[in-house]
Amino acid sequence: MATLEEIEVRFGRETELRRVEMQSLVWLVDLARRAGAKRLVINGSCVTDRPEPNDVDCALLVGPELLLNPQAEKELREGLPFIARQLVTEDDFRILSERFFATDRRAAQKG
Repeated sequence: MATLEEIEVRFGRETELRRVEMQSLVWLVDLARRAGAKRLVINGSCVTDRPEPNDVDCALLVGPELLLNPQAEKELREGLPFIARQLVTEDDFRILSERFFATDRRAAQKG
């Protein structure tokens, strides 16, 4: 688990693209909180040492209370620049965070 500050220090400052992606991630976290998302996991090239990552892959755990803020939910579903997000329920979130995001293309454990 990491704070936005920790993510920015590690992955969001090196290049202009990383700084822009980090700003989109900050916007995403704000929307996710207002919409009622329970958890967020980030993955992909943004959490590597590549200077120019493609985007920020995210999985957001949502439940029936996602409608806490319909405007935030609408913006969340419409998307943000540089963010590839999936809004998923518990079973899919577990699969993404514990299997798919936890391994590389060759099924080797990350981290």
